[in-house]
Amino acid sequence: MASRVKVVTPICSHETWVTAEMDGDDRLRVRIESDCANVRNYAERLRSVTMDDINEQRGSRILTEAQDGILTPTCLVPTAVFNACWVEAGMISKRLAVKEGSVAIQFVD
Repeated sequence: MASRVKVVTPICSHETWVTAEMDGDDRLRVRIESDCANVRNYAERLRSVTMDDINEQRGSRILTEAQDGILTPTCLVPTAVFNACWVEAGMISKRLAVKEGSVAIQFVD
């Protein structure tokens, strides 16, 4: 069963959904739906990832496809891809993730 996360970013006012689904032993299919043109461009480049991509930041396609000005460094979508893939791969408890509901960055000052 696929794992789905919603990216909530009121600062940029875009809505994005990331779905990850196992596609064999070492590959995950990634589907990204967004009203942001830059994120849609990123989604076209990133249709699948390997377990190596979700386990390591260095060399991960999740991050390299976001580079070259496609996404800003503050965009939460790549982090959402990591999280959806980790849940789908069983590296984060799906039950716990759904129970807790969200992770957040809060601006306090």
